[in-house]
Amino acid sequence: MRGIIIILMIVIVCLLSGCWDRKELRNVSVVTGMAVDKGEHQKYKLTVETTAASEVNPRNAEGFAPANVQTLEGNTIAELTHKFNVISEQSMILSHMRVLVIGEEVAEKGMMEFMDFMDRNREIRDDFDIVIARDGKAASVLKTNNMYKKSASLKIYTQLVSIYKDWGGAPKLRLNDFIRIYKSDGQTPVLVALKVKGDPKKGGNIENMKTVTPENKVDVDSLGIIKGGKLVGYISIYDVRNMLWVQNNLQSTVITSPCGSGDKKMGFRVTTSKTNVIATEEGGVPSFTINIKTEGSLQNNECLTNMAKAHAFEGYEERINKKMEQEILDTVKTIREQYNADIFGLGERLKDQDYKHFKKYRDNWDEGFAKAKISIHFDTEIKQAGLRKESAIIK
Repeated sequence: MRGIIIILMIVIVCLLSGCWDRKELRNVSVVTGMAVDKGEHQKYKLTVETTAASEVNPRNAEGFAPANVQTLEGNTIAELTHKFNVISEQSMILSHMRVLVIGEEVAEKGMMEFMDFMDRNREIRDDFDIVIARDGKAASVLKTNNMYKKSASLKIYTQLVSIYKDWGGAPKLRLNDFIRIYKSDGQTPVLVALKVKGDPKKGGNIENMKTVTPENKVDVDSLGIIKGGKLVGYISIYDVRNMLWVQNNLQSTVITSPCGSGDKKMGFRVTTSKTNVIATEEGGVPSFTINIKTEGSLQNNECLTNMAKAHAFEGYEERINKKMEQEILDTVKTIREQYNADIFGLGERLKDQDYKHFKKYRDNWDEGFAKAKISIHFDTEIKQAGLRKESAIIK
């Protein structure tokens, strides 16, 4: 009996070790970026960037283009991703995609149809960035070379991670985050907007990577607001930082604040930030008290103040607090007046903390957000003045 069991186990192991679905590396191409534009003859124009690993590695590079960009038109993204063999001899692997770029024209008409494909496809992971190509074609973003990453998609992915960590100019938003916010009752989704600077036709030239001043480049420009699955407008990267502050998602940034009534400035580096939102309803009006506490150090000081004196930081902290409270309130006001879109997720806070009163806004939180009372309390603590307390300006 024991021998029969062993034989059966060996047979089962042999069956499990089959390679019926194997793919040879020379027969596949790794997709690092995908761009969706409006088609000229069909609904969509899909552009994919595939990377040649040998050319990305400088030791093995032979001087060929490090990435290959191809375009095809069709009526669904699912159709197009399986149809690229019309122009390519290799099958595409989508699991390593880093960036999905959506053309502005497509975003304005609605993007949820092909986002469903991204969410449903088992080969696509959710760890890629979703961005909008502002004032241009999404394909132009993937066709712009750069000297550092040599792949447009990998450059953009790293660029967005860096600006999120260092300055707070872009949210850390993945596919699952976007879908979750889109389906939520109390928040409006957003997407980072990129803009191609220069002549898009010259971006694909490999010479663009060999000049000190490239003829074109891709910049993080702003943030697109999505309502009803459609792009409705943009806000600046300064507003993005304020949004991240309210959401308690800001890692680090630098605040430039005036010294007083003159043109002198100081720079405060935020190293720690914590936001607490108290949500309730008062007199039939949603009410939010947003308490933001930051810690950090002075990195730039043009103010004619001797930092060695006791309590020298207090005036600095007060100026920073007033500046940021007003700046965040201005962002809230701008977004309410122009879009009435709760990109901050305050509705979700009210839902979590006071669901009894949130229920009446569940189907139309825009109404609640439009009349909500919002107050900001900013608390800054300067821990140190950098390497020295004495100012280089004061003799």
